[in-house]
Amino acid sequence: MVLLALMAAGLSLFLLDPAAYALMPKCPFKLLTGLDCPGCGFQRAMHALLHGRVAEAWAFNRFMIYSVPYCLGLMLTEWVWRGERQARWRKVLEGKVAAWTYIVLFCLWGVVRNVYPQL
Repeated sequence: MVLLALMAAGLSLFLLDPAAYALMPKCPFKLLTGLDCPGCGFQRAMHALLHGRVAEAWAFNRFMIYSVPYCLGLMLTEWVWRGERQARWRKVLEGKVAAWTYIVLFCLWGVVRNVYPQL
């Protein structure tokens, strides 16, 4: 069921440009504060990435370079790998160090992108 939802979301991001469609969800944090949250630009970045425009995706949200491979690794450990490989990679990707590293970097990116908007 989760995989089906991810595929539907991916297909909608491939077919619909979030910048061109008013019905695409907007960031509530940005609407309330005027500041970019760490995830702002995610939809536009994924749209560009799905169309092979890596530089454009990078410009929309630089944290995606870290997030997409991390999330792909999580999906591999959940749905593809089994046995020893799955257990080994789960320790790496789902361990406390990885989780806290991701959380800290995500929050840090939220601060950096508002202090240095030219990034």
